Amino acid sequence: MYKDSFAKKIKKAREDTGLTQRDVAAETEIHPSTIAKYESAKLEPDLEKLGILADFYGVSVDWLLGTAGTNNIDKNDLKKMTFESIRQQRLQEKDIKKKRN
Repeated sequence: MYKDSFAKKIKKAREDTGLTQRDVAAETEIHPSTIAKYESAKLEPDLEKLGILADFYGVSVDWLLGTAGTNNIDKNDLKKMTFESIRQQRLQEKDIKKKRN
């Protein structure tokens, strides 16, 4: 149940943003074939990749897994963001996480 739900939701999140699998791969540093396998339910992400994808799309892990979470994707806001701004945001988040550890 959750495996199929994840595949559908991760594909929906990507399509809602108007990004290609290659776009997502470039920004998340997850190989394009891995993204394709997630979307076709041939592979499940580890916790690290699951978190990266949830953060990237701005959704909860609960939503991705099909549990009680909600979808917070705002298509208009995300489309306004450039790849560079997404990259900068991710770098800042990584810096914050490093400082916490």
